[in-house]
Formats: sequence, structure tokens, C-alpha cells
Amino acid sequence: MKKYFMVIVIGIILLVSSLALSQEDPLAYYRQAKINWRAFEGTQLTIGLNKHPFTESLRPLIPHFEELTGIKVAYVILPEEEFFEKLLIDLSSGGGIFDVYMTSPMFEWRYQYAGWIEDLNQFWNNPELTDQEWYNRDDFYEKPLRANMWDGTIGGGLGQGRWNAIPVMAEFFCQVYREDLREKWGLTVPTNYPDLLTTLTKAAEMGKQETPQVYGVANRGIKSWSTVHSGYFTAFSTYGQKDIYPDLTAAINTPEAKEITQIWVDILQKAGPPGWPNYTWYDAKQNYAAGRFYEITDCDFFAATYENPAQSVVAGKNGYALPAAAPDGNITSNMWTWALGMSSFSKYKEAAWLFLLWATAPQTMLDGTLIHDNFNPTRKSVWENPAVIEKTMKWGTEPGQYRKIVDDMYGMYGDIRWTPNPDVTTVGDIWAEALHEAYEGKKPVSQALDDAAVKINEFMKKWKK
Repeated sequence: MKKYFMVIVIGIILLVSSLALSQEDPLAYYRQAKINWRAFEGTQLTIGLNKHPFTESLRPLIPHFEELTGIKVAYVILPEEEFFEKLLIDLSSGGGIFDVYMTSPMFEWRYQYAGWIEDLNQFWNNPELTDQEWYNRDDFYEKPLRANMWDGTIGGGLGQGRWNAIPVMAEFFCQVYREDLREKWGLTVPTNYPDLLTTLTKAAEMGKQETPQVYGVANRGIKSWSTVHSGYFTAFSTYGQKDIYPDLTAAINTPEAKEITQIWVDILQKAGPPGWPNYTWYDAKQNYAAGRFYEITDCDFFAATYENPAQSVVAGKNGYALPAAAPDGNITSNMWTWALGMSSFSKYKEAAWLFLLWATAPQTMLDGTLIHDNFNPTRKSVWENPAVIEKTMKWGTEPGQYRKIVDDMYGMYGDIRWTPNPDVTTVGDIWAEALHEAYEGKKPVSQALDDAAVKINEFMKKWKK
């Protein structure tokens, strides 16, 4: 407890000092770099951004970049599905509206294959544009940095070859539950998926007695790869399953795959939200924060919202736990990392690179996390900053509970589980349709997955050698 108190004191001192220095001269840190920040003064960049907490952490800081460089920045912010659609139109047409855009490995595989995203290695290795020592790329956690590199091998090659984008946040998938209701209802924290089904079914029944009603579990449900990606794929990979085999045929309909999918569908049917097929991650996060659910197995970084009294009625009432385990004790989590990449159609690539350097520099990412809640940071120095430790240490039922989840995810359990290929989101969409068919009772789980596997195999034929 004494050590915990000292961390808090140090964190407060550093936070005050950091804010004071920022008020004195927010650009001093960047001027230490051996970079001519004014080289492209007068240029205007347009940034494509998803409606996301990272975006809200970046926006207030952009005026600092404009003052530092003389480069004007315009940005477009759209909800996730619309954002990807508009970005696809811009890239596929070669329009070049967006110089820089938010992206992620699953989309970069397609963009790279089509020639729509720049290889950042050429800018990184240019001493006239980059001060590598000042930037300190080794400060990034390996998994999100490696995830944004790919050599173009269909079915492999992750972490090699081209550097497509710079990770700005990482999310893993864990259990978040209402500790106050757990105690009230006499429930335990599930350690395996059959227990998870039993616990959430009980929670859904007990929640009917609450006013307003509390449902068992919040999960995404729209007919999209994103529904597969989060809690479901975490459970799926925990059971040792993959999306496709090395020969690029579907692997989603093995006996083990059908077993865990049946449990997942049962959870949704017995304890899930009304209207699950229309649920987005925005809905799941906001409604859990509004106190309408007992549990959610989704992004760990949602904790920044859940623990913020200005945005959540459940602040201080949450517990955090690793995903449930498979029968053999295995635990895994899928990983998503938002990143910033550069359009191959940008007319201002060097200026765009300066924006990428600035936006992902240690100080920018520290300010984004500490002041504007960009979690989980992808730089070790940010996550281990005493003021960030102080801010996050109290999240959970005991000091350090949330932080240990994130540390364990970076260290042991979390990683990208999708197999690299340019059509991975289409594979995910087909898979999500199977989940809908099973949930709605149109097909048994076994048939839905078998039929989806046939569709995936047909679609993936073009990538076979």
C-alpha cells in the first residue's frame, strides 16, 4: 500500500509538471529533434479519421502540429462502417483526398496488395526527414508494431517486409463485469466458457428484477467481420481454432469450432441484448456504461469510459478478468490495433510523414493518453509513465487489476489471430452471416458453419497458387 501511495504522489507531481511545461512551450520537446519541421510550411493535409476515442485524443493536439510546422490540417471524422466505405472509394478511385488515414492490419493487407498504402520504410530511412534516435521506434510494443508490417505473402509474412502504418492504440478482449452486482447476486467470475454461459444466464434472470432491467451480456452483433473479430474470435482462438488453414481453405467448421460457436450463440440467445443483430461496438460500450448490462467481453480499453464518472454510471463498480479458458486451460485474445498510414495517392507525402512522426512521437502519445484518454497506448514509455500508472491503477476490484490484464495481453495472451490475406474482411463477413443464421434459428450452428466454409473456400480460390 505504501508503494502504491508513492506511485500516486509521483504521478501527480509528474502530471502537474508535464502540464506546466506544456503550457510554457508545448513545442519545445519536438524542437529537440534533428528535423526541419518547417520544410513544408504552407502545405495542407487532409486526415481521414474513424469516430473513436483515439480521434478525440488527437484532435485537441493538432493545433500544436500546425504551429510547429506551418502545415494546415483538415480532417474528416466518420462512424466506423461509413469511414471504411468512404476511404475505400477514395483509395480505389485514386482520388487522393486523404493524405493520412486511420487503418489497421486487416485493411492494410488489402491496401498493400492494391498499391494504395505507402511503405513507410523509405521515409524512416531518410535522415533528412527522420531523427531515429529522437523518435525511438524501439519504444513501441512489439506486437502492434509488427502487426502493421507485411511482406505480401498470402497466409503468412506478418511482421516482415513493408511497414504500412504506425500503431496509435491497441485493444485486446477481456471480461468486464459489474462487481457490485456480482456480490449482490452471489455470482463467480467464470474461468471457462460453459461457466460463462451459466453465469450470464443467471445474471440475465436476476437482472429482470432490477429497475431498469439489467441484461446479461453486451456483445457486437452487426453482420460484419467486426462482430467476429472481438469476443467471439477470442473464444474461437482460445479453443485452438483458426479462420483458414495454410492451404487457404476454411477452418471455421471443425468439431471444436462448432462446440465453442454453439456456446457463444447460446450465450447471445439466453443473455444477450435485445436486437443483438443490430448492435455495434458503440452500442455495446455505451449501454454497458449506462448500467444496462452485467458483463461485456469486448475491448479492454473501454475501461477508460467505464471508469470515467462523467461518461459512466458504473465507474468504480467494475471488475476485469482475462477471457475464459478452453478445456485444456488455454487462453488467448485477438488483437486490434488502430494505426496511421499514408495514402499512395497523396501529393504531399513528405509533409504527411512529418504528421505521422509528430502524431506518434512519445510526447504526443503521452499527452493523448494522460490528458485525452487514448488507451491502450502502444508505446512502453507511455504505459509505464508514473502519471499513467496512477490514473489506471485504481481500475478494477483491487489496485492494478486492469493494468495486469493489459500487461498480460501484451506479454502472453494477445495477438492478431486472422490469417493475412487481402480479402480477410470478406471472410469475416461470410462468417458473421453464419452467426446470424444460427442466432436467428435459421440453421443449426453446424450447418451454418459448414455452409459458410463452402462460401469461403469458393471465394479464396483466387489466392491459391
